[in-house]
Amino acid sequence: MLGFADVEDRLVEALRTCWRYADRERGWQRIRSAWPEISRDVLAGDYDARGGDGTSSDVALRSASMTRRDVAEMEEAFGWLDGIDPVDRKLIGLAINQLARGAREVSWLKLLPIMGLPRGSDGLRMRYGRAVEAICNAANGGNPSRHVSRG
Repeated sequence: MLGFADVEDRLVEALRTCWRYADRERGWQRIRSAWPEISRDVLAGDYDARGGDGTSSDVALRSASMTRRDVAEMEEAFGWLDGIDPVDRKLIGLAINQLARGAREVSWLKLLPIMGLPRGSDGLRMRYGRAVEAICNAANGGNPSRHVSRG
């Protein structure tokens, strides 16, 4: 059973694996089908292998050595996003990007302008939580009500 933290951790590792891809452009192309909304976002900055514009990132590039398992796990995690609404997929991508860069927690205030919202950072946090829970439910076999005790 995958929990919230498990899904979040797998998505962070999947993004970091993508950043390690030897051919950076090809790495981004591999996730474009599952994550097209964040592959290039003018307000968020143009992405490079570290996930930023390359001038202000404090995340060092990792070596490109990856195993087939790394790539398979990356593709599986990104595949989870296929069943998510595109707006939620963008929100998940932006939040995971912050976590993959080393942030201890997501700055929902910073995501408001990128998401085109004037306010509502708590709403973004809750929307993110619902979207990740939807991934958990799908990864764990679908219908969450199956696992609820009916007494």
